[in-house]
Amino acid sequence: MSKLSRIEFKATPSERKRLDIEAAAQGMTRQELIRERVLMRTPETPRFTADVGAIDRAVQAVSRQHVGLPRHALQPIVCTVICSLAADSQTAGPSD
Repeated sequence: MSKLSRIEFKATPSERKRLDIEAAAQGMTRQELIRERVLMRTPETPRFTADVGAIDRAVQAVSRQHVGLPRHALQPIVCTVICSLAADSQTAGPSD
C-alpha cells in the first residue's frame, strides 16, 4: 500500500454534516466522497441515487455521530432527507 499524504481544508459544521449525509447516502466515508469529488473533477454534482440499504446506512452514520438518540426517532428524519434528495435530483435541470 502506498503512503498517502494528508491534505486539509476548513469546513463549517453544516458543510461537514452535509458531506457526512451525502457520503452515508452513497455508502462511503466522508474521506472517500471528498477524494472522489476532487479527483474526478466532474463538471456538475452527481445525481443522487439510493439503493435499498441507503436509509439504514444513513441512520447508522447519524447514530455514530449522535450517540444516545434512539434509532426509531432518527429513521423518519433520515428517510425524509433521503426522499427529499432523491426528489430534488430527479427534478433538477442542468446546472448553469
